[in-house]
Amino acid sequence: SFASQGSGENEYLMKLVMRSVSLMKEQLPPALVQHLITALTAKLGEICKNPSKPHFNHYIFETFSCLIRGTCLGKPENIPAFEGALFPVFQDILQKDVTEFIPYVFQVLSLMLELQNQNIPSQYMALFPFLLTPLLWERPGSIPPLTRLIQAFIMKSPDGVKESVNSILGIFQKLIASRSNDHYGFYLLNTMIEHLEKSVMQSFIKSVFLLLFQRMQTSKTTKFMKNFIVFMSLFAGKIGAQTLIETIDSVQPGLFGMVVEKIFIAELQKISGVTEQKIAAVGVIKLLTEGPAMLNENYVKFWGPLLNALVQMFEEEVDNSTPQDEHFIEIEDTPGYTTAFNQLVFATKKPLDPFAGSITNPKVLLAESLQKLSVRYPGKVQPLIQGGVQGAAVGKLQEYLRAANINTLS
Repeated sequence: SFASQGSGENEYLMKLVMRSVSLMKEQLPPALVQHLITALTAKLGEICKNPSKPHFNHYIFETFSCLIRGTCLGKPENIPAFEGALFPVFQDILQKDVTEFIPYVFQVLSLMLELQNQNIPSQYMALFPFLLTPLLWERPGSIPPLTRLIQAFIMKSPDGVKESVNSILGIFQKLIASRSNDHYGFYLLNTMIEHLEKSVMQSFIKSVFLLLFQRMQTSKTTKFMKNFIVFMSLFAGKIGAQTLIETIDSVQPGLFGMVVEKIFIAELQKISGVTEQKIAAVGVIKLLTEGPAMLNENYVKFWGPLLNALVQMFEEEVDNSTPQDEHFIEIEDTPGYTTAFNQLVFATKKPLDPFAGSITNPKVLLAESLQKLSVRYPGKVQPLIQGGVQGAAVGKLQEYLRAANINTLS
């Protein structure tokens, strides 16, 4: 139908194709899928020479995304048919710097990469150095899909990207300095924490904390603090609570006390989102029960209030308040022409739970972890709870213990 007279770049026709594909998804016959790949790729090759119809452009990339998700989810053997057709056109778009299409290309590449098995094809790795080019990260419309694409590389090929860690950290440093883009810096950092070897992380993690504390001093926002808590919690959960404490104290002796009091205890109630709250909960539980330094004379005074803050996060409404001056964040100057980022609905990425499969219920984890701690330190845990947990949180904590079939703590 695209080749027929008058079809041209008919956005209504393209929308009809997209909706038909979305309705049929995995029921699409293989022959029809192949026909659509061929026809749509040819059309994409034509329109990238002069992208003049924004809606048509969006629908064609949505259709590709829907086709890929519908036919390749759980069936990575179907991905090469799309790669073989799309990579030449995508490379042409990137080489010719077709700015209208580049954010779409990154989203579709991310989707294909995320659906792969661990052994990713070489053409992706050949593209990777280009994605780290600083100029690409100057365009606001490219930052969201580029971040996701770099995350996909880190997840699927941690060994393949470890030689480029310094370049990724350079991007992180640029993103973290921006009020509007700092969360993308945290996305990169969290993916590195989750997927890179500890030895790779240890080579640069102190420098990361220095950058984060500098940013906090110069431009502290609620969004930044929430992301900082989630990052530190993921660090505690994946690398270790004691390592987190020691790393922060290596920046400045005793600094972790400030982090617990002014960041965790003060801001924990502001964490929103199911996945983010779970990560924060796991990290705080690890700090309370697996970080021996939390029980030493310098930090033990924060143990009870931190546990109290955790129970409040579990039970109370999220604190959505923000300081008045944050409502007037300046718009950052962006030189030259920039293309807005348009999210492809059919390429959307669901939030990933880094503790899926290992931790189901953080409240039960808290109860079980407190019991193990009380066995290691007989007679110490119960007095700390009594001295720090207040009000309704006392009864809630007892509920968690009963749910985990734990009667008493020593």
